[in-house]
Amino acid sequence: MGSARLDLLRQAGNTLFRVRTDDEPDTGASGDLFGEGQYLLRVHQPGYQETEAIELELAWLTAMRREADLPVPEPVATLDGRWLLAVSHHAVPGTRNCSLLRWVKGRSVANCFRLHHFRTQGRLMARLHNFSARWQASAGLRKRKFDWDGLFQNDVGSGMTNAEAWALLSPPNREAFSFVAEQIRRVMEEWGQGRDVFRLIHGDLGVDANLLFWRGEPRAIDFDDSGFGYYVFDLAVALDVCRDDPSYPRYRDALLNGYAEFRSLPQRQAEQVELFLAGSQIYWNLWATGGTHLYPGLQGEYSERIARTAEFVVQYADRQGGLRPE
Repeated sequence: MGSARLDLLRQAGNTLFRVRTDDEPDTGASGDLFGEGQYLLRVHQPGYQETEAIELELAWLTAMRREADLPVPEPVATLDGRWLLAVSHHAVPGTRNCSLLRWVKGRSVANCFRLHHFRTQGRLMARLHNFSARWQASAGLRKRKFDWDGLFQNDVGSGMTNAEAWALLSPPNREAFSFVAEQIRRVMEEWGQGRDVFRLIHGDLGVDANLLFWRGEPRAIDFDDSGFGYYVFDLAVALDVCRDDPSYPRYRDALLNGYAEFRSLPQRQAEQVELFLAGSQIYWNLWATGGTHLYPGLQGEYSERIARTAEFVVQYADRQGGLRPE
C-alpha cells in the first residue's frame, strides 16, 4: 500500500482504524464479501493477548478463507509475508502488535433480528465448527480455553481473576453460581475434549455482536476473543441476546435447526445448551464484578447487566432444584 486514509473507529482494548486505499493488493477473489480497498487495522492491546494467540487467530482465519471460503475476515500479510507486525515508536512506551484484515461488508441486526437470522447463524456456526474439527494448528501456537478453569477461574482481562471475583458475590448468587458451575464441571468431565465436542470456537458470536448480514447472509467478525472451547458453549453464547425473550424457544429452535443442516448436534449436547447459557452468564458476571470492583467508575456501565445476569442464573438454578429452601 502506498498512501492510505485512516479513521479511528474505537479504542476499547484494541485500537481499531478503518483504512482506505486506492492501492489494492492482490489478495485473491472474494466475491461480494469485502469492501474494495478497505481494511481494518488492529493495534493490539498490550498484555491482553499473547503473541502466539494472535498468530493462531490469524492462521485460523487465513485457513478458513483459503481452504473453506468461509465468510470471515481475511488477514493481509506484510511484504515479507508476516501476518503480525511488532511496531514501536519513541513516543509510545513498549511495543504494539499490529495486524491488518480485509474489511467485511455488512450491517448489524442487533435491534431488528428475526427467526431467519438465527437460522442462518446456525448454518454458519456449523460450518465454522466443521472446519475447526478437522483443522490442525501449527505446533507452538496456543490460545485461551473456554474450559472449566477458563470460564470460572482464570484471568480474562478485568485485572482480577474470576477465581478472586467469587468472593465478591452475595451469598444467594454464590450458591446459584456454584451449583451451575459444578453441573458444568460434571458435563465437561463426561464429555472430555475430543474433536467431536471441543475445538477452536469464536466464543462471542451473536446477532447483537460480531455478526454482520449482507443480502441475507451472515458474516462472522472479531475473532479476537476466540479460543478452544465446547461447540455448545458457542451456541449458548449465540442465544444470550434473546434469553429473556418470550420467543426464546423459537429462536433456540431456529438456531439449532440451521446448525443441523450442516452439522449433527447429538442430543446429549443439545440438552445442555441452557446449562452452558447459564454458565456464560456466570463467566461474564465474574469478569464484570471483578472489573467494577477494581474500577468503580465502570459501575454505571455494568451494574444493571450484572444484576440481570445474576438473576438469570439464580432462576435457572432454582428451576433445577439447586437452591436450598429459605
